[in-house]
Amino acid sequence: MRYIIGLLLGIGVIILTFVLIFRALSGGGGDEQQQRSAALLDYANTNAVVRYTIDGPVNQNEIHSKVRITVSKDQVLFEQIQGYEGKLVQTKTYPSNPQAYATLLRSLDKSNFTLANKNADKDERGFCPKGKRYIYEIINGSDTVQRLWSTSCGAKEGSYQGGDATTIRTLFQRQVPDYGPLTSKIQNL
Repeated sequence: MRYIIGLLLGIGVIILTFVLIFRALSGGGGDEQQQRSAALLDYANTNAVVRYTIDGPVNQNEIHSKVRITVSKDQVLFEQIQGYEGKLVQTKTYPSNPQAYATLLRSLDKSNFTLANKNADKDERGFCPKGKRYIYEIINGSDTVQRLWSTSCGAKEGSYQGGDATTIRTLFQRQVPDYGPLTSKIQNL
């Protein structure tokens, strides 16, 4: 009987050890998520902006296209960019407000907008040359607080480690009421 109790206690200690090791390796959970949420929501009443860029396939300068959506507490800015030097082809602005911005920031946080792979290449140029590169930024004045990227070629490329890039893309596109008509005629995007 003593051996059975000893065996059960030994198994319990082993299971507890694995649980503690797993929690340590995964970062423990709760506190980090709360700090991330608070940090992203701290920008709601500032002049900071969040920006999402879709950079088209690698091709000749005259046909290369980008779309950039920049959201602040006061406005949403849509930009269509041609070439690698950033020639603005089309811009359009829409009004916003701090409540809408705070809601967007919270939604971005819930979609892991700030989750980064710190070991990834910081420069997205040249990756996924036949596809698209997606750039996720937080800019506060002249300071780029965050600049992460992913590609349409697969989740293994890029510094963005969040799990829900499709939701982030949709959140930004929905900030531009006429996104579909504005982008429908952009070739190579």
